[in-house]
Amino acid sequence: MKARSVGILGGGQLGVMLGESLLHLNCEVVVLDPDAESPALARLPHVLTAGYDDDETLAELFERCDVVTFDSENIPFAPLQPYAAKLVPSLPVLQVSQDRAKEKSFLAAHRFPHVEHRIVGPTEDVAAAARGFGFPSIAKSGLGGYDGKGQYRLDGEADLRGLPPAPRGGWVLEERLALHTELSCIVARDGRGGELCFPVFENLHTHHILDLTVVPARVAPSLEDEARGIALSVARALGVVGLLTVEFFVGDGRAGPRRLYVNELAPRTHNSGHVTRQACTSSQFDALARILAGAPLAPPKLHPGAWCMGNLLGDVWLAQGRTGGALDLTAWERFPDVVDVFLYGKHQARANRKMGHFVVRADAPERAMERARAFRAALST
Repeated sequence: MKARSVGILGGGQLGVMLGESLLHLNCEVVVLDPDAESPALARLPHVLTAGYDDDETLAELFERCDVVTFDSENIPFAPLQPYAAKLVPSLPVLQVSQDRAKEKSFLAAHRFPHVEHRIVGPTEDVAAAARGFGFPSIAKSGLGGYDGKGQYRLDGEADLRGLPPAPRGGWVLEERLALHTELSCIVARDGRGGELCFPVFENLHTHHILDLTVVPARVAPSLEDEARGIALSVARALGVVGLLTVEFFVGDGRAGPRRLYVNELAPRTHNSGHVTRQACTSSQFDALARILAGAPLAPPKLHPGAWCMGNLLGDVWLAQGRTGGALDLTAWERFPDVVDVFLYGKHQARANRKMGHFVVRADAPERAMERARAFRAALST
């Protein structure tokens, strides 16, 4: 197999971990990131610092690389159009996943389970649309939302008055579910018909930000099978070559109780998949790296036990009186069940900013979660 040169649009933690997997496959890795202090600068050998719309640097990246991927769907797609042939996943997949209206329309057209919704264009009256759609609901910006950004709970007229001006991509109104749990499933597809599916992850959020990921998920095997089947079907319908993360809600909604709904699509490695680096025989980053390198896929197997990934936000640094960089990990000595701590190397700590993660192994999911919360509390005191 001829060694490939692989480009990554984005030098954050996802780009860094993917780059590490690619280097293990003897690939050259070239990263483009607008941030002059991106984590990739200290961890990967070839980093270009420029905007994603910088014509000269973008041309250099695609000229140097056999194939290019991205670590976020929230990058401008227009500058990538001349280079679409080298982009994995494809430009149409990126366009669908970065626009909630396109995403919901795709799910509806292919009859995948999704919450009831209404698309509201930027020139439409969102208040009138919400009254007609019904309360309670959620107004989500069509473009650019992640970690709860651009989302507004609508319980009645008073909440409508608090909405900001219409965003550039308009709004998507969604019914509000009574949530039981949130799941995610990562699938991979190569260009030769190979497919694989990672274990289904159970995700717990705090203030819309992923807090803990647990595997095995504490749901019925039949629900896991349903989630895996839907995730693979969505990836096939989109024509994904690469990774696709499908986020699910399990909740009570207008369609009935305890239904499985597709929430969002992310055609990339995913925060909930960090746990695969320790919990599985091969990680989400290894899977995407093999696709990009032209190597055959290796189906992942879950190691025995229960595994929990916990995010480390900037709040932990601030609690230690630190502004960024290193973290005092002395407390780790008291937690032998914490099998890995990965700090991203970001220079500036802010509340709610993802600065690192850790992984715990235990005999049962509840015990893994308990130890994860205790470890993070110990770091914060």
